[in-house]
Amino acid sequence: MTVRTNLQMPVGDAVAKHPGVVRVGRAGWLAKGVVYVVAGVLGLLIISRSFGWADASTTGAEASPTGAVKEVAKSGGGKPLLYVLAIGMFLYAIWRIVAATLPGGTGAKALATRVGYLVSAIIYGTLGLTAISLANAPAQSADGNKTVTDLTARVMTHTGGRWLIGLAGVAAIGAGLYHVVKGFKLDVTQEVDMSGMSADRARWTRRFGAAGEIGRGTGIALIGFFLFRAAVTFDPNEATGLDGVLRRLLVHSWGVILVALVALGFLAYGVFCVTTFNRQRLQAP
Repeated sequence: MTVRTNLQMPVGDAVAKHPGVVRVGRAGWLAKGVVYVVAGVLGLLIISRSFGWADASTTGAEASPTGAVKEVAKSGGGKPLLYVLAIGMFLYAIWRIVAATLPGGTGAKALATRVGYLVSAIIYGTLGLTAISLANAPAQSADGNKTVTDLTARVMTHTGGRWLIGLAGVAAIGAGLYHVVKGFKLDVTQEVDMSGMSADRARWTRRFGAAGEIGRGTGIALIGFFLFRAAVTFDPNEATGLDGVLRRLLVHSWGVILVALVALGFLAYGVFCVTTFNRQRLQAP
């Protein structure tokens, strides 16, 4: 029986014919990693402020990927860095669109994966647009928390809008739990070429990836919880962005644990992306 190698499979064929797609996607992974590292640091600063360890002037930033983009806008590189980051986000979005359209499975799980890839493409494409917007009009920086609240309020004014927000919350909770389970299973290297890695590096790569999935999943699930709560209470002010979620949690003593989990998870995921970007490969659903 002939064993087909990766390059003989449909995905391998696509990569072999279009190696530029892989290079594009890897650049996107690097940019994505940088965003998550900054977002993780911002989350840790929020915790520092809650304990009085950091000055208020250092903790007003929005602890989220969008907030990370805003912090880049304030850095010394400013506008040029924002354009570089925007290009990276767009490249990653393209990578996800390509992955979603590759030949592969046709079952329910494969379909869900394709939809997830497309949603990811929309999210990071939007981050790219945010970076460009900040580069061109930094004074018009939007508040991610207010954006979620306002959008929820608009949707809930329509017939069935309350149900739609509730379903969105349930979907986000489900997606978050999916990432958390992936993390606990160490199921994080499907898109990483692990060949040639030392045993130590492979082990730490999985650990950083797992911590990242658990942290990201927790953040997504928490956003979903507040969306669902907004639908149940019919109060759009309950819905908020990730930064708003983290700040609300800190009013509870146990909330610090969840905020730290998300912040450290973001930081770990960023490190995971940055240290493996040159090993990323296209993965069919």
